[in-house]
Amino acid sequence: MTNNSRALADAAAAVDDERGLTAALLDMFDRDIGTVREIVLSLPADRLATDAVDVYGAIVAAIEEEPTQTPTRFDVKRRVTGDAAALMIDLMTDLVATGRQAAVVARGAAGRIVNRHNRRMAVLAAQAVVNEGGDADSVADLAAILARCSSSPTTQKCQSLVDIIDAWKTRECKPRVRTGFPWFDIPTKGGLPVGGMVGLFAPPKSAKSALALQLAFGAMLEDRTMRVVWARGEMTEEDFANRSTAVGSGLIEGCDHVTSDECERRTPRALRAATRVVEEFSDRITWVPPRLTTAAIEAEIVRTGARMVVIDYLQKMELPGGGKDRVADLDSLVEELRGMTERHAVATILVSSMSKPTSGTGGHLGQLGRGTVDIGHAVEIGYEAIIKRDAEGNPARDPDGTLAVRWRCAGARSLAAEDLVLRFFGGHMTFEDASPVEEFRELGAGAFRAGGGR
Repeated sequence: MTNNSRALADAAAAVDDERGLTAALLDMFDRDIGTVREIVLSLPADRLATDAVDVYGAIVAAIEEEPTQTPTRFDVKRRVTGDAAALMIDLMTDLVATGRQAAVVARGAAGRIVNRHNRRMAVLAAQAVVNEGGDADSVADLAAILARCSSSPTTQKCQSLVDIIDAWKTRECKPRVRTGFPWFDIPTKGGLPVGGMVGLFAPPKSAKSALALQLAFGAMLEDRTMRVVWARGEMTEEDFANRSTAVGSGLIEGCDHVTSDECERRTPRALRAATRVVEEFSDRITWVPPRLTTAAIEAEIVRTGARMVVIDYLQKMELPGGGKDRVADLDSLVEELRGMTERHAVATILVSSMSKPTSGTGGHLGQLGRGTVDIGHAVEIGYEAIIKRDAEGNPARDPDGTLAVRWRCAGARSLAAEDLVLRFFGGHMTFEDASPVEEFRELGAGAFRAGGGR
């Protein structure tokens, strides 16, 4: 191939890559904004060199100028005019057909665009070396560009087992967020996995939100720098304030442990406890109100520097541009949340509803997250609420009103699956360890059914 034909082929490939990238991003814009945000934040518009740059620049602007919102294709469209507007229409009508492969297409094209840009910069730097007679500054510029080229994702070398083991030996163990509760931190080898998701699966009114709130408050007491983002899908502000006061008061040293009923009645004890809760946790926990989207949650993580996230709950989240297929929407949301968790190295608790009680004797994670089949692959540890019931099928509460709850470990990655055997104190909205209680060991799993009241 002659130099001229090679240049023509490279120019054609650049057009294909840059239009393919832009088309794939437009394809994902209204249903996978998290992946779009990830790609455009790592690829400045000046890396593109064809007529697709104006449309891509509009995508970047829509993402950067709406950090706390969920931009749509309309936000892109209103930023382009003339030939760029015509090209955008072409891309949306002719090329936006990648579907579930859109992310793969976009990432592959982005990698090739970066490599091509680096090669162009290397050529210009080499010419500068020649023009400047090999002075130190121009040589240093060339060396820096060549280093970037060699570290580009698409040119990295495959690793051997020796490389992987050598890196593993010098790397710290996967970090965990300690909650301060031995009944959780011991079986999970240290607490909530950083960069991983822990799933809590239960039907409505099964105290799954109460457990998530207790773990979050425990983590903030263990680490005074810990910040938490709570995605609030259903509870009202009133209910959340009551729960926070009831749960927090039982964990803060020297604070009177008040009940949710006292909180609702604004008793003097409850008001004093609320003051202590605010003093202790201050603004270290923030709430993302409905309507819940991954982009809104991610923006709050970036704003606050949070290292822990609670999704309460998955089925209350929305996928922009979705609605035609709820199963596909939830699968996409799970994948978005997994990517968000990994990108920001946060510990995520994913609360998910179950459509009906189960026996707790079988099944797997993919069957527990109502409406989604991908959740079993996304969570690192998953627990299903199994609550003891009486002969009539009602929650079997003790005379003091407490409820025996076993959180069955339905799956754990790289860990031994261990159940959490707990007792729930509904008045105080908190769990305590109940593993020594004989009834849990004597009764088989068939004596427990998921469900029960808060």
